[in-house]
Amino acid sequence: MAEVTVLHYPEVRAGNWVLMSGAARRAGVRLVTWEPHLLQVTCTDSGMSASYPGHPTAPAILLHRTVSRFEGIVAPAVQLWESAGSVVLNDISAAYAARDKLLTSMALSRAGVPIVATVAFFEPDKELLISTAGDHDVIVKPAHGVRGEGIRTFRSPAESVDRFHELPAAIQDVRTDSREHFLGQALVMGGGRDLRAYVVGRVCVALMERIAAPGEFRANLSLGATASPLGLGHAAAAVAVDAVQACGLDYAGVDLIEDESGIIRVLEIDAWAGFAGITEATGVDVAGAILRLALARRDEAGAG
Repeated sequence: MAEVTVLHYPEVRAGNWVLMSGAARRAGVRLVTWEPHLLQVTCTDSGMSASYPGHPTAPAILLHRTVSRFEGIVAPAVQLWESAGSVVLNDISAAYAARDKLLTSMALSRAGVPIVATVAFFEPDKELLISTAGDHDVIVKPAHGVRGEGIRTFRSPAESVDRFHELPAAIQDVRTDSREHFLGQALVMGGGRDLRAYVVGRVCVALMERIAAPGEFRANLSLGATASPLGLGHAAAAVAVDAVQACGLDYAGVDLIEDESGIIRVLEIDAWAGFAGITEATGVDVAGAILRLALARRDEAGAG
């Protein structure tokens, strides 16, 4: 029986683990949970090794999910395992880079993937925001925020500068003691509606439209948004695939929006995106697609 090690906490967004476990049973795959805080890395004159929990070992196939706060040891450990022959989906450095919305925007711009014009800052500048957002409402978000947390909208660039101090102080320390940076963008189409794609390999396997709850501009399902499936022939599917490739990922969730001119633009990419919501909305077995990709990569590695 094939064994896939998942570096995560099963209780975090447990619906995803339920789906992954079901997909594994259907595929005849054994899932093993490793908790990120139990990893260790040893460096000596004779070499380096990653351990769990305290025993040097390398998983045959590794998926990493709820690891965003453990980069200091997770990233080196995963790199060591990969160099020892482990099959790892989602390059760990690319996954952490994708969590930073500025680095994502830069990677997409470099690859020619349409994005929403963005300015990044520690303190907002009115003239830069005006040149970026024009006369639109402005959305300001922390670079490492997730699930819509810490996002605010303002009626103009000037208001976003005047009221920037009202953003909760807590989100200025999202990952580490480093000061958080922020992104300012035009609130395209007034907000409240977007598209979520899930890409596995080089295929968009699921696509849905999300509509925010009344009075809410964030179209996150966790905030009460509703979702409906979209056909994979929709233009957003191809843009999502290009976006995931531009960020060097094997699979990811992609948030997109259609602007006033009908252009599909990428908002965000998440290498650790949940798939329970899009599975419920579309009926697509996203977890199964991820496992099939992992097994295919193992077979490719063995054949090589």
